[in-house]
Amino acid sequence: MINQGVDVPDKTIAVFPRYQENNELISMERITAMVKKPSKKREWFTPKFYRCLPLTIGNQYGFTIQSEFSFSALWTGGEEPESILLSAEGTQEELSSFYPKVSSHFGSGILTISPPFVLRTPPGVNLMTVNPPNYIIPNVTVMTGVVESDNLRRMFTFNLKLQVPHVMTHFPAGTPLAAFIPVPRYFSDQFELKDANEIFSPELIQQEHDAADEANAVRERAISNTKYGIDRDYFQGKDPYGNQFPDHQMP
Repeated sequence: MINQGVDVPDKTIAVFPRYQENNELISMERITAMVKKPSKKREWFTPKFYRCLPLTIGNQYGFTIQSEFSFSALWTGGEEPESILLSAEGTQEELSSFYPKVSSHFGSGILTISPPFVLRTPPGVNLMTVNPPNYIIPNVTVMTGVVESDNLRRMFTFNLKLQVPHVMTHFPAGTPLAAFIPVPRYFSDQFELKDANEIFSPELIQQEHDAADEANAVRERAISNTKYGIDRDYFQGKDPYGNQFPDHQMP
C-alpha cells in the first residue's frame, strides 16, 4: 500500500512547489511573493475604519493569493466555459511563465485560479477559501469552499464568480484574487443557537442586559477623536466596567 503522506506539524501549512512550464520547480521566493499574510491596511480605508478593531483584525486573517500579471475577464452571460473572454497584458511567452493560471473551467461566469503549488495542513485542519478580507474587486465574488487539505494530495483551485454579464473586469498585477483560512474540521458544525434563558439564570441574564446598556451608554458618551476612538474600551480589551478581557487580540 502506498503511504498516505506525512503529518504536517501543528500550526503549519506545508507548501509543495510544483513544476513550471520549463519543468523546473517554482521557487519558494516566488510563492511567498504570491501568497501573503494580508496587511491591516486597505487603500480605501479612511482613519476612522482603523478605530474598529474587528475590521482591523479581520483585515489580517488568513493568506491571500495574488496575481503575477494583469488580466481582464468578460462574461457574456452563458453557462458554457467559452462564455468567459480572457485577455492578459504581455506576450504569450511571458504569460506562459506567470502564475497563478487563470482559466474558464466550470462555465456560468466562473474564473478558475490554479496556483503552482500544493498546500497540506496538520491532521484535522481544513482550508476555507474566502474573499480576501475587506478587499473589494467590483463585479467579483470569491466562491467559498472548504477543503480537507490534510487529506487532499493535490492542489485545489480558487474560483471567482463574475456577477454581471457584459462587464469587463480588470485584475491588475498584485491584486489579491482570493484568500484561504485554516479552520479545524467539524469546529463550526458543532455550534447551535440556543436561547440564553435555557442556559443562564434570570439574574445572570439581567447582568448581561445591564452590561450591554452600559457599553452602549459609554459609546454614546465617547469622543470620536480620542486615542482609541469610540470603541476605546473594546480596543483596549476592557468591558464597560473596566475589567480586562482574559484573552484579547490586538492588530
